[in-house]
Amino acid sequence: MRLIRLMIVDDHELVRLGVRAAADGVEDIDVVGDYENAEAALAALESLNPDVLLMGVDMTGMDGVHACRHVRGILPDVRVVMLTSHSDEETVMASIMAGAAGYLMKNIKVAELFRDLRTVADGESLLHPAVTRGVLDRFKALTTTEEAHHHAPHTPPDAPAALSRRESEVFLLVVEGCTNKDIADKLVISENTARNHVSHILHKLGLTRRSQAAAFGS
Repeated sequence: MRLIRLMIVDDHELVRLGVRAAADGVEDIDVVGDYENAEAALAALESLNPDVLLMGVDMTGMDGVHACRHVRGILPDVRVVMLTSHSDEETVMASIMAGAAGYLMKNIKVAELFRDLRTVADGESLLHPAVTRGVLDRFKALTTTEEAHHHAPHTPPDAPAALSRRESEVFLLVVEGCTNKDIADKLVISENTARNHVSHILHKLGLTRRSQAAAFGS
């Protein structure tokens, strides 16, 4: 049986204590630490070396999306699962682009939470059904727009910017949890070029919040 080392980061004490208490009765889940803010969690990240990090999205100080990007930069193998009480599409997309392996709602049942953590620990990515459709619909709309450019001489001025073929490839790798370095290696491009592609995708997907943009600054 594989033991999964879990770190919990959320500014709601009830969430942290609740997940920790529930994990006490689960043989293959070991909570190695819980923190109320991202800054403290990042300081302890390397010493604790978790397999999975369960991260709140909206936190005081550094938000979860920004923190996820930092986690992936420090320890790329850590699987980050975002935990939230709402399914805001922009934040979901920003989380995926920051390298999150999963996005779950806080009303999830305990048994389902631990099942999903095991799935993520095994290398799979997941989204709560409530948020999957919006994410895929937006991606499909942008790729469809790109194809339409080959057949239409003009694009309406208010139409969303389309993802190029290369950006579509980059986006799919991001969804798989690849870092900029991973993307560069797989597509045989420089890491700086991969970073630029991610930034362009961020803009085209309409992720305009300051916190979301900041998550791609490193």
